[in-house]
Amino acid sequence: MMDIFNKIKQLLLPKNKDEINDIIDLSNMSSVKMICIITAIAGVLSMLRYFILYYTNLYVNITTIATIAVILLSLIIAGLSELFLKGKIHGHNVSVCIVYLCIIVISAFSLYTSYSNYKLDRQILVLFIANISIISFILITPLYHVLLLIVENLFFYVLLYCYDGAKDIVFINALLYLVVIVIVCIISYHRMINSIIATYEARQLAEDFYIKSSIDQLTGLMNRYALESIKIKKGVTTHVAMTDIDLFKTFNDTFGHLKGDEVIKMAASNLFIVFRRKDCFRYGGDEFLIMTTKLSEDTFKSRLSTWAKRVYGSKVEGIDTPINVSYGVASGVINTKEDLMELIEKADNELYKIKSIKHNNT
Repeated sequence: MMDIFNKIKQLLLPKNKDEINDIIDLSNMSSVKMICIITAIAGVLSMLRYFILYYTNLYVNITTIATIAVILLSLIIAGLSELFLKGKIHGHNVSVCIVYLCIIVISAFSLYTSYSNYKLDRQILVLFIANISIISFILITPLYHVLLLIVENLFFYVLLYCYDGAKDIVFINALLYLVVIVIVCIISYHRMINSIIATYEARQLAEDFYIKSSIDQLTGLMNRYALESIKIKKGVTTHVAMTDIDLFKTFNDTFGHLKGDEVIKMAASNLFIVFRRKDCFRYGGDEFLIMTTKLSEDTFKSRLSTWAKRVYGSKVEGIDTPINVSYGVASGVINTKEDLMELIEKADNELYKIKSIKHNNT
């Protein structure tokens, strides 16, 4: 019995991850914006038709007031959804409020229009079209949506009954419509949610794969693949430093490759303390590349000096020899990958000059 209850609860009141809710919110805001703009345009066209047909005998009635109110409210809701999409306003509860405001406005207007058409012996399709549109484009928790549909339809048929006993309505047809629309509502929600979840999980797998393939396993630094995939910030001054560990081959030859790896890991861990993780790359062997657009050239060089001092002051177990690093710096405005590679080459040339000076002094 509990299993059946839990399945029904999951069907009508599902719990989604915050990440999924964020996707739903953005999707709903796009749909609400589109629906409200279309509603406003339809309202404006309706008012234009009214003015053209009755321009010699214009008068304000309830329909005119309702149409103008719906136009204004639709534009306001469309504006709110646009603010949400641009990040000016945010939050799941805010999104839910905008969605329900949209539904209330659209449903109220479609109810009034269908009721007015019924009194004129016309089709009452507007209410049905509004229901289908909301179900097709807006994701609402099924339980709440079902309750809204039931209340809306009951209210509508009560209005018709009060008007003329709903003499033109076949009760069994109305009930079947409500049952079908409720079933479609639940199926549509879960179909769209499953699609969103599948897309989200596929994207997460792709991101996990990218992260794993972009990170150097020894140091945790970004690797050459990540560097090749980096997005260029056009027209922005970029600072690049090419660095390596002085006399690294000596550490490998004297203490073994495992100790050499520990030296590389120690130098990399100090990079994380001084620079942002995403600005640091293992270029190859004992070579590191640091690249940033967030610092001034003086601050960048100052942090490189800090890093060098931290490495010198750090110890690797079993190695008594002081560990030093060298670096070459280049700065410039880049617009293409080729510009970036030229900047890296300049930094590498500066590193070579500094290494040569150190070697000659030694």
